[in-house]
Amino acid sequence: MSTKQKTLAVHAGTRLTGSKAVPVSPPISVSAVSWFDSSDDLDGALDGKDYAYARISAPNTTLLEEAVAALEGAESCVAYASGMAALRSLFEAQDFRPGDRLVMPADGYGVTRALYKKLCAALGVELHALKLTDAGTQARIRELKPRLVLAESISNPLLRVADLCGLAKACRDVGAAFAVDATFPSPMGQRVLELGADYAVQSTSKWLNGHSDALGGTVSGARSRIDVLRAARILAGDVLGPFEAWLTLRGLRTLPVRMKAHSEHAAHVARRLAESPLLERVIYPGLPSHPDHAVAREVLKDGGPMVSFEIRGAGRPEAMRFLEALKVGRPGPSLGDVCTLVMHAASASARRLTPEEREAAGIRESLIRVSVGLEDPDDVVEDLLQAVAQGVGR
Repeated sequence: MSTKQKTLAVHAGTRLTGSKAVPVSPPISVSAVSWFDSSDDLDGALDGKDYAYARISAPNTTLLEEAVAALEGAESCVAYASGMAALRSLFEAQDFRPGDRLVMPADGYGVTRALYKKLCAALGVELHALKLTDAGTQARIRELKPRLVLAESISNPLLRVADLCGLAKACRDVGAAFAVDATFPSPMGQRVLELGADYAVQSTSKWLNGHSDALGGTVSGARSRIDVLRAARILAGDVLGPFEAWLTLRGLRTLPVRMKAHSEHAAHVARRLAESPLLERVIYPGLPSHPDHAVAREVLKDGGPMVSFEIRGAGRPEAMRFLEALKVGRPGPSLGDVCTLVMHAASASARRLTPEEREAAGIRESLIRVSVGLEDPDDVVEDLLQAVAQGVGR
């Protein structure tokens, strides 16, 4: 098969081993249990060689894992019931001991921070939250010698873009595992394993699914690393259901064309928003004004599908009025749908951060995050600006 991503998105993960029939749309296999005429076949299936019990392996999940691995350029992939389940499994696979260290973004997704704070506290692991785009971060990683470094390729919600190649080298220098949550750009915008990551993490609920109708998460990487995660998933049972796997695989088929359009629309929206005097600043990696624009041009294929901005003079009341005034965009705490989803960062993605953590990260009450949809981009811009005007009473 071709290794080009547009072809892989359509054809990877379509054929189950052992059958000559290849349905154009894979059937949904809902049976949790299978039986075998041969006890030897049953014995092998219980070791994962066939499908005996859905907690061990299941056809729809297998197809999705094969497709995601192909798009990520990975040897293997393991799927979970949610992106947070994937992140928890990744943490637990590192075999942390008291006194070990973990580095993660200080300005990233608040729920990931809350989860890792809890897990680290339970094991006596030191959690170091750093701004991974700061100039001294790579030296700090070499000084700390952590067991795991987790990065966000485009941070949530401030859209900072980390130098993944530099971070990967710092991790290699001290023997740290390097994981990257690459949900925002998707594999179409960035293949983080090629930039030195050991693990590529996706919340498949977002762009890979693309329609807000299925939760899920994946971790991709070298087979030796993913085998450890897969064995742990069998014990923990945080498996992806057949309907969710099928829906995600269906969405993945159109990922290349959707992401091209989403990113083109986001660039247009960002350029137009940047002209508005009602906004304090517009944050988009594709704009020359972005603090990491030069890095983004090196590590991303385009500016990405997300735009953030700060409403001039707004606090939380003005931000809430802005959300209520939207007519095209939908106020919702997620991203990656065909429709534009708009979120007040401090009360949604950063909700689990303390006020002090939000302040240190630079997440203000005026900050809005937009997952730009497939509507006419001028309609999106005009809707955002009219809602801003109503929010601040202009």
